Amino acid sequence: MIPGRSFFNKLSLVKEILIFEGLSWREHNRIARVAELVEYNKGDVICRQGAPADAFYALVSGRVYSYTMNAAGQKGGVDFLLRGMHFGIISALTGEDHSHSYQAVNDSVVLRIDKDSFARVLKTTPMLALALSSNLSRRLRGQSVGSSRVHENVIITVYAPVKGSGSSTYAANLALFLKAQGETKRVLLLSLSSDTASTLPSLSELIMDHQHVLAAIRKDALAIHVLGLKFDSADNGLSNRISQFVSAFVNDYDHVVFDLSSPLDEVTLKILAQSDVVHLVTLGFGKDLELARQVLDKFPPVLKEGISFHKVKVIVSGAERRNCLRPDKIRKILDHDIFLNLPFIKPGEANEEVIGEGFSLTRVAPDSDYAVILQRLSRQIGGSLIGIALGGGAALGLAHVGIIRVLEKENIPVDIIAGSSMGALIGALWAAGYKADEIEVFAREFENKTALLRLFDPPVQRGMVLTMVVIMLAFSSFSLLAFLFMIFIIPIAFVPISGLIRGKAIKRWLKSKLGRRTFLHLRIPLRIVAYDLYYRREIVIDDGLLIDAVCKSIAIPGVIRPVMEDGQMIIDGGVMNPLPTNVLVDMGVKKIIAVNVLQSPEQASWGQKQEVEQARQLASVSFKDDPRRYLINRLTRLCLGAITPNIADIVVRTLQASEYILAEKSGKQADVLIHPDLAGINWFEIYEADKLLKRGVDAAVKHLPDIQALVKR
Repeated sequence: MIPGRSFFNKLSLVKEILIFEGLSWREHNRIARVAELVEYNKGDVICRQGAPADAFYALVSGRVYSYTMNAAGQKGGVDFLLRGMHFGIISALTGEDHSHSYQAVNDSVVLRIDKDSFARVLKTTPMLALALSSNLSRRLRGQSVGSSRVHENVIITVYAPVKGSGSSTYAANLALFLKAQGETKRVLLLSLSSDTASTLPSLSELIMDHQHVLAAIRKDALAIHVLGLKFDSADNGLSNRISQFVSAFVNDYDHVVFDLSSPLDEVTLKILAQSDVVHLVTLGFGKDLELARQVLDKFPPVLKEGISFHKVKVIVSGAERRNCLRPDKIRKILDHDIFLNLPFIKPGEANEEVIGEGFSLTRVAPDSDYAVILQRLSRQIGGSLIGIALGGGAALGLAHVGIIRVLEKENIPVDIIAGSSMGALIGALWAAGYKADEIEVFAREFENKTALLRLFDPPVQRGMVLTMVVIMLAFSSFSLLAFLFMIFIIPIAFVPISGLIRGKAIKRWLKSKLGRRTFLHLRIPLRIVAYDLYYRREIVIDDGLLIDAVCKSIAIPGVIRPVMEDGQMIIDGGVMNPLPTNVLVDMGVKKIIAVNVLQSPEQASWGQKQEVEQARQLASVSFKDDPRRYLINRLTRLCLGAITPNIADIVVRTLQASEYILAEKSGKQADVLIHPDLAGINWFEIYEADKLLKRGVDAAVKHLPDIQALVKR
């Protein structure tokens, strides 16, 4: 709603426009007489790129989104303009077409002066002409004046359609952790209650006086600023003014968190629609989910198309776990993805703090699971997520465990993991909540070489079928044919065609560790990379059963049979993306740690020389000096000679040679690249856990100062 169209009202608004500061009363008067106030709804385009020059614009209330559009239809040059800022100035001064499009982020009021009237104002106002000339000069030098880059998640509204969902606890702690991202962060927690019997101040009495509202904010109780207000949802006049109130704080705060407790009335809907992000909090069972679904169904009519930064995120609260439905059923009821699953707050993990009369909040312990999740979310909102890319390398990937141990010991926060091949397997265990010590125990299950047989399940089905055929032929008096089958066909049938092993034994082992966990059950968000050979495309998996995703990513060509699914042949993600830093970059992660466990050519060469030297020393032992050792050495050489080189070893070494080159390129996208020295260890030597873990620890310790500096940046 336009705040009054009278001359005196326009005069007071002109004085608030930054570019008009320093002008005299007479000059303000002259500008007010030719200006008009125009109201735009959320999503309306005020002026479009390429349109003819028409006017000078200044923002009275709300926010405006500025952008350019290239020939491919992609947006660029994004800026956010706040109250008191101006735009369209270059077109107004030069007569050129608009170089940007300007779109209302919130319901906005704009002061508009058509270009001819503005030209006459400039002729009679030398100081304004000088200020605008300086402004234009700086813009042409590439500096943005009169606009400010503002993070998209400035206004976050936390809303729950039912009481008891823990939404107020969530909102308060989200605000506290947003503040913890930096001492200079300005965060406001604004609690709005529809309980008219509350002792809180009334919103309707303050809404038209922004300075009065600012004076009511408590700034001394917490690190964040807090304001509690009540409102009457039946107040029709309030619904016409609420849009301006929602966006009024963006000039004063980096983040405004609305804690909204109200039925879904017109005022509530307008607040939700004007927010940058809505966090819809619900409990995970029937009745509450149905109410949340009703809220989601109400959104499309009040949201505008094309404003991609406005998002609705569903938060499933951990306030009550009894009768909570499975994530897949919750998603089906809501017809909406679940953004976050909040853990249950255990006794002793929270305490209540009274902020003022009628206003209190619950603060959670900083070391609780609940706090860990909100800390990660606050870094995501603040654009400072820390991600780690765990690369592939077969058994060499056990070095990841040593690196994880150092990160845990030094309390290095990791907000998201991207894993490929063995990096996907280790990353999945870590993301599921296992600590480095526990993952090490799993790895040591294979320290005894014979334990590897537990994972060996050759594709014998074809051979068994043909054996039955031979038996049937033998009993049917076709003895010669049965003999020929047995000599020539059956041995070939046991030769692996699609992989040395089927991978079912590995899947059983994984299931014993991960059970039926899905990506929604993870303590740390995870992305797993695989590759589809048929369609020649990378697959980034972030949904479904965890063991299924891991099995796809570790299907090493020639070793483990590919996963055939939905017309795809899915193999090891490391074949084309051995170090998935690109996955983190695409997700907007700003701080990236990458771990490349593939051997460099120099490391591989050194290891091969060591093997040759070791073989030479063994061969030098004579029968006379040590008969037992001599016979063992000869027998070992005979056995190894029969299976070396073998197709699996040739394929894996070939792949790792090319993967190293790809990983080197991917590593350039990381802020910190860790490359353990794994020379002298072969890709299949999973039983060398001691060496692999130690070298991972050594590499992480070496890069620890860089990692700590990255976290603080």
